[in-house]
Formats: sequence, C-alpha cells, structure tokens
Amino acid sequence: MKRKIVALSVAFAAVAFGAFAQSEKIMLWPEGKMPSAQAHQRVPYMMWHVPKKLTTKAILIAVSGGGYNGNGIEGFEVSPMRDYMLEKGMTVVTMLYRTPRPKGMAKHVTAWQDAQRTVRLARKLAKERGLDPDSIGFTGCSAGGHLTVMTAVSSLTPAYEPVDEIDAIPCNVNWAIPVYPAYLLADGADQYNTKKGNDLATEFVPELSFDAATPPMCFFHGDVDGWSAMGSVRAYHKLRTMGVPAELHALALEEHCFQSNPRSGTPAAIWKDFAWAWLVSIDAVTGHPATWGKDWIAPFPIWADKPLAQLADFEPGVWRQGDWGNAVLTADKDSPLWLKGDWENFVLDFEYKLDPAANSGVILYASDVKNWIPNSVEVQLLDDFADKWKDDPPRLKNGSLYGHLGPATSASKPSGEWNRMTIRAEGKRIRVVVNGVLSVDEDISKYTSAKTNPDGTPIPPWLSRPIADLPTHGAVGFQGKHGGARPYFRNVKIKKLSK
Repeated sequence: MKRKIVALSVAFAAVAFGAFAQSEKIMLWPEGKMPSAQAHQRVPYMMWHVPKKLTTKAILIAVSGGGYNGNGIEGFEVSPMRDYMLEKGMTVVTMLYRTPRPKGMAKHVTAWQDAQRTVRLARKLAKERGLDPDSIGFTGCSAGGHLTVMTAVSSLTPAYEPVDEIDAIPCNVNWAIPVYPAYLLADGADQYNTKKGNDLATEFVPELSFDAATPPMCFFHGDVDGWSAMGSVRAYHKLRTMGVPAELHALALEEHCFQSNPRSGTPAAIWKDFAWAWLVSIDAVTGHPATWGKDWIAPFPIWADKPLAQLADFEPGVWRQGDWGNAVLTADKDSPLWLKGDWENFVLDFEYKLDPAANSGVILYASDVKNWIPNSVEVQLLDDFADKWKDDPPRLKNGSLYGHLGPATSASKPSGEWNRMTIRAEGKRIRVVVNGVLSVDEDISKYTSAKTNPDGTPIPPWLSRPIADLPTHGAVGFQGKHGGARPYFRNVKIKKLSK
C-alpha cells in the first residue's frame, strides 16, 4: 500500500500494543480521501507527544500561525507551549495543517478540515490510550488563533463530507486557548483591523457560528496588536452572553507575537502559567468534573438567602453554615445532614477537611434516614494520618466503600487541609475520585453477603444488609461529627445523570 496508509496503520497498531513512542507521527487522511485536495499544499499530519510523567488525562492540540500561507509544528508559537504542557504532565498533539491558502475557496477551509479531523483522531486515540476523550483542548496563535476559535465555536458545522468511520466521532473541543487570534472581525478579515475593532457594529466573520457546543475559552491578546485585541474582547463578550465560562487577558503595550521576545517580569513572560491556572479553575486537568454547567445544583449556595434548615434536613441545632462567603458546613454532633429529595443516578462533588482523628462519611442510597447505617452505602471520610486509625484495614480508610473495598490509591491530605471528592453513583456502579485520583470504581451487585466481601474480608456486623440488595436511589447525606472530631464541607454540588 501507499506510504500514508502504512503510517496510519502503524500508528494504530502501536496503540493496540501500548508501545507508542514519546513522539509519534500520524497522517490525517487515508490515501486518496483527503477533501479539497490541492497539489500545491503540504500534506497534513499530527504528532502525538507523551509526557514522561502523566498527571492528567486531558489532551491539548497545538497549532502555529502563519497567515494560512505557512505553518509548522516547531517554533516559538508551538514548541514552548508544547514543552510547558508536557512538563505539567499533559499529552500534547501538534498539527501541521494544509498551507498555503487553497485556490478557489476561503483561506481557512482546508486548515479547518484538518483541524476537525485532528480532533476526531485525538478523541479516538484518547479512548484507546486511557485518556479522557471529553477533555480535549485546542490552542493556536494568530491565524492558528483564528483556527482555534473556529474549531471551538463552529464544530456543529461540518467542514467536509465524511471519508470513513472516524468522521462519525464528534469534533467539538472541550476548552480552547486562542492566542492573539487574527481574522475574527469583519473589519480585519484579511488584514489589520481597519477600524481597530472599536466599531461595535462590526460583525464577526461568517465562519464563526458560536453554536451550542461552544466550550469555555481563555484569550490572550496584546492590546496594541494590529490584529485588534477587540476581536478577543468581542468573542469573550459573546461567550458571556451565552453563559459559557470565559477568561480574557488583554496585555498592556504588547503587540502581535508578544511571547516571541517577552520582557522579563511582565504577564507576557508568564502567560502560560495563567493558562494552566485557568485549566485548573475549569477542572480540565484536575481529574474532577467541571461543575460550572447549568445541570449542576448547588444545594448550599455561598450567598444563600435561606437559612440552612430550609436547604437541608437535619436534627435541629446540629449543623451550621458560615455566612456571607464563608459557606462552610460543619456539625456539632454525630447526626447526618440530608440533601433535599430522592437521588438516583447522580454525581456529587464537594470539598472537605477533617479535624485530627476525624471519622465521618458520605451516605448514598439511604432508604431509611433514621436507621441509615445498614440501609445505605457509605463512602468513608477519615483522617488516615491519625495514630488512632493507622492500623485500620484499607476497607475502612478514607475514600473507601466503607466496610467493603479500600481505595485503589490513597491521595488523602492530612487533617486541616482541604480535599476534593467526586462520587458518581449510577445504579450498582459507584466511582470515587479523591484529589484527582481514582479511589474506587466498583459494581456493588457483587456484594451479596452481609458477612463477607467478595475478596474474603469480613464486613462490620453493623452493616447487616448486603449492599447488593439495596435500592439504587434514596437520600444523600453527610454523616456529621462522628468519633468526637468535626468534618467540614464546602462547594457542594450535585448533578442528576440521564438514566
């Protein structure tokens, strides 16, 4: 077969055997099936870069600019960002898209086709390689910034007709970082902005759809750039009107290509640090879900206009919440606090910290809130560092499926430090993530005994009902001050999952 087919097949074969190299070249299109093919353009491909130590399952696709007349996978617009993210532990894909500009069509069309195809390939390979297909980002500078925005806001518009089964995979990205993007506004569609982008009547260029799949975005732009920073400002404003989280860094006195020779001590010298901090803030790299979406419910809002007794069910006088931005829940007694409602198929995300030797828990599927211990599933919250508990078996430790299954890996922080936990309860499957690390992923239908776990370990006698027999819906609660030391909770959010 031809060379391009061989290259793609070899890449996928390497995946199958889990032996891909640190950097791996993958051709984008099968032989003879590249859309809008033009002989004068470069052959597009992607490079898959694997960090020495993987710390996140997210993937960043990075491209350069070049006015759609040329582009590369090295140079000051790609290599520094690639190396920075690899050092952070993120997988990076660099892409060579087709240039120069195609003949007889808009300047960006073939590059856009390559971008959509790259996202699809990255999503396919992410799933095969144990990465997160739902945390794929895109970044680029100048014309690459325009390609970034277009890829992010117009993914529901197909740039080409499908050529194979890969094109059935969605091409939306989950976050984007446009860096001094050009060509966003009609007064700068192919040159410096003639009105400096300041005329608010100027429209976006037509290739920007801002569709329903538009993700969170973080913009970086010099405010004296000839490709006006107002393009980024206007795009930021558009996202805000759509309710999509966005961040904007307009850098004073910085021009186009500000990062090529930044002045020491200025934001232009440390902009990648801001980009990483933003990724942390939107949960793109934390291992926890992004809780900014409209489907998430905050049962205890920071600026609550109702007393806690109206927001949850609990024994009067036991639980309290700070006021005016200090919305930390804690209890003075071993008595649970219950969220309102009956919960089935949900994700619960929260932060917690523990006093020394604290022993508490999160209660799921409680069918009897007065006698909840044998009639629920508990995820343990424990100060693992306390001498009092150091000899406890793993199935009683922090992040365990209490009494049944210990954490696969412990990521607990010492008492007094804030931790984060995500619990996903889908029927009989319960998944727990502690501080970005998977603690439990278990099917409780296997636990058919009230005396012995599937691995032969004994079950505490007070858990007198097999958890396999429990209904997979019920009350959700926090245990309270059990064992004489307080737990503390904040930023509690919960989301229902489709059945």
